[in-house]
Amino acid sequence: MRNDRWLYPLIGLLLAFMIRTSVAYAHANLIDSVPPANSTLEQSPQEIRLWFTEPLEPVFSHIDLRDSLGQRVDLPSSQVDETDRHQLFIQPGQLANGIYTATWRVVSAADGHPTEGSFAFGVGTAVSAADSGSLDEAPIPLQNAVIRWANLIALSLTLGSVGFWLFVWAPAEMSHHRASIHLNRLMWVGWVSLGLTALLMLLMQVSISAGINIVDSLTYPQLGAFITTTTFGRLWLVRAVLWLAMAGALMASRRQPRALWVALLLGALVALTQSLFSHASAAQETHAAILADWLHLLATALWAGGLVALLVTLRAARQAPQNIGRLVALFSNQMRIAVAALIITGAYAAWLHVGSVEALLHTHYGQALLVKLILVVPLLGIAVINLLWTHRRLQAGSTVWARRLRGFVAIELVLVAAILVAVGVMTSGSPARGTQARRDADAAMPQPQPYFAMEIANNQMIHLEIIPGYVGENTFVVTPYDSDGQAIEDASLIRLRFDHLENNIGQSELRPEAMGDGVYQTSGANLSLPGRWRIRMTVQRPGEFDTVVDFEADITPPPAASPVPDTAIPLPDRLLALLLTSIALIVVSTFLAVRSSANPTSRITAIFVLGVGLVVLLSTTAAIVQPATLQITNAWARPMQQGMVNAVYLTIDNPTAVDEQLIGADTSIAASVELHQTQIENGISRMEPAESIAIPSGGRADIAPGGYHIMLNDLQRDLQPGDQFDLVLHFASGSSQTITIQVRDDIAS
Repeated sequence: MRNDRWLYPLIGLLLAFMIRTSVAYAHANLIDSVPPANSTLEQSPQEIRLWFTEPLEPVFSHIDLRDSLGQRVDLPSSQVDETDRHQLFIQPGQLANGIYTATWRVVSAADGHPTEGSFAFGVGTAVSAADSGSLDEAPIPLQNAVIRWANLIALSLTLGSVGFWLFVWAPAEMSHHRASIHLNRLMWVGWVSLGLTALLMLLMQVSISAGINIVDSLTYPQLGAFITTTTFGRLWLVRAVLWLAMAGALMASRRQPRALWVALLLGALVALTQSLFSHASAAQETHAAILADWLHLLATALWAGGLVALLVTLRAARQAPQNIGRLVALFSNQMRIAVAALIITGAYAAWLHVGSVEALLHTHYGQALLVKLILVVPLLGIAVINLLWTHRRLQAGSTVWARRLRGFVAIELVLVAAILVAVGVMTSGSPARGTQARRDADAAMPQPQPYFAMEIANNQMIHLEIIPGYVGENTFVVTPYDSDGQAIEDASLIRLRFDHLENNIGQSELRPEAMGDGVYQTSGANLSLPGRWRIRMTVQRPGEFDTVVDFEADITPPPAASPVPDTAIPLPDRLLALLLTSIALIVVSTFLAVRSSANPTSRITAIFVLGVGLVVLLSTTAAIVQPATLQITNAWARPMQQGMVNAVYLTIDNPTAVDEQLIGADTSIAASVELHQTQIENGISRMEPAESIAIPSGGRADIAPGGYHIMLNDLQRDLQPGDQFDLVLHFASGSSQTITIQVRDDIAS
């Protein structure tokens, strides 16, 4: 149709979104920071810089800093590095000595989900493990899950009703005017619902990104900027145009029924905008994952919405059982293709986003998926009954089975609505694989071992507990007992005096206060150095002699923060999963296309599924035959004077099927080049030589401040901002790569 030429730019724009999508890991998780978590700095840092697993939305990503009293430190605005949108930084200025907590909140440009967290560092003061923030699975906001559920319902009503007309109602040649009117109304109900839920999705994403109430999103002053500058906003604009175009196609279908094919295509593209901003867009094989998610979404919409359309037509058209039997037969044939696509793509998505039984059972995402799988079982059972028995009984003229069919369809609709609730929960939270990986990493870290000791003096038994028992801020709990074993509640004074037995740093003092029931408690950072400490405790009671006891405690620095787990799936595993998925789609769709040779519309659906399977197979082939080269990005160094030492930072991605190691480097601008790693010893950051830097297959090596870096010794010339120089990297496989290093200031412009 000549009037359909305007579709081509829209399709091209959606393809551009697919091409620009980068490899990510489902939610922007923190992978590194400068200063490192729990580190102790001798002087104020020039900058606070964070590295994340996904590119960030600049407007909605920020860092805050609080001192040891919880007061916010005045800072300039946070910035996302223009040369690498995975980095967020801020210049704090001169910080006084003390413990600081950096809190961050970022929004992923890949899937729009926010993440937040905190970590502590000390300037001239040791940090306790108690100061470091931790990340656990955040609760899923109910309103977000409800809005996503409503969006799925609206998409299903729209696509399902149009698809039902094209694939079932028209081929069945049902000339029932009243039912046709009801079916047409259902299309428009779906279209209106799709527009309303689009507005709700916009307000929800604004509230998520800005961290505000969804009601306040209506008056958000930067709403226009959000729509035009963020990934979600631009996709939302495309969706709005497609939605308006659907109205034209639906109106044109009154005169020309073929216009419904245009409406179906537009609805499918609306679904594509959703897949482009989903968990699939953060997968490693991005294009294949998005296609699989899109096919899964289309199959869901055609099945769920088709059931509604079937029930509407059954109630409106009191046809003879034989006519209803033909309707059911066509619908069942169509749904066989949809169900096959659902099972295959669903299995791939479950492997991609869950990956283990533990993640399935112990994460919000996994539990929602488990509920979905449980609900699918009776749904498939009813579908089998309809396929094998119902339509045959109807064709035989059974009026009893006609009544049963309406009951079956009503039950199916309830189950489908419940399944979509589970899907709404899944799309609102973090994928289970990453959540479980972070929990496993936290569990592998050494747990705090609070200090506990008991001393007896002057007919009193005194307990002292120090929590967590590391260098830095601690809570001191004193519980004295008299000779009868009763807790002493009338102590007029309890004093703790601290002396380091190995270093003469002077004496400090704390006075615990009564908390009730004979417990006295206080907090302080008096244990400021590792080593052996003597804690002299004095207990005063009215009318009695003072009780003085000494405790000795070996205090160690707090452990480093738990490492960020590498959630990247090894390349061989990814290729095998894609290969199995593509083969399953091709085999099943080919079989169903042959079986549906008598039904052209069902054959079209099977051919579409076949096409998706072939594209996924091509993606797998492209990944297999891709050149075995490492991808090196964001290579930079700071300005430095001749004769000084400098460092090079960069990111190395390994898309190959083989593990690799960086073992050295050389350049003409330095006398020598070494690999170094920042280590935290006794709460102090120190640099140590590193023999190699591992780059796992399908993974990444971040050579960044606070971790690994490439040390340039004795610079042969000055390095000024804007300069460039070449650096040759040497790998364990025997290969080398020459890269260009950009010289830039600490704070990116």
